[in-house]
Amino acid sequence: MPKKYPFGVTLFLWMVLFLSAWGVLRLLATIRWWDVLSQYGAHLNPLYLAITGAGWAVAGVVLVWSIWAGKRWAYLAIPIAIFLWLAEYWLERIFFEGPRANLAFMLFVTILISAVTLLITLNRNTKEFLLKSEEHEQPNQDSISA
Repeated sequence: MPKKYPFGVTLFLWMVLFLSAWGVLRLLATIRWWDVLSQYGAHLNPLYLAITGAGWAVAGVVLVWSIWAGKRWAYLAIPIAIFLWLAEYWLERIFFEGPRANLAFMLFVTILISAVTLLITLNRNTKEFLLKSEEHEQPNQDSISA
């Protein structure tokens, strides 16, 4: 019977899958348009775009695996990864992109993603699921039974 994930953990899984898909798309788009990016002097080096895309794809796979495998470190690693992704977005937007008209919308989306991430992280069901002790799942071999 498959594990029943709390709603927050399921939402974390979807967020991480989105993060991983974004990384794969970034990597594939960079490889596909490498010559164009190089020829027209993109603000961000194609190598940087490819490396960060591959990095986010790998990070997403590792984080999804950590949830399925029940790793305790996933509890902090997932929100840290989400906040790092948001920080990377804003650093690239501020320092390497031209002005855009959707500033208010992206601020709203960033605040929404941050709030949802914090709420899920602080949720009791999410904590219990991701921080459950492995000793409760396996019998203690050192205990003496009568």
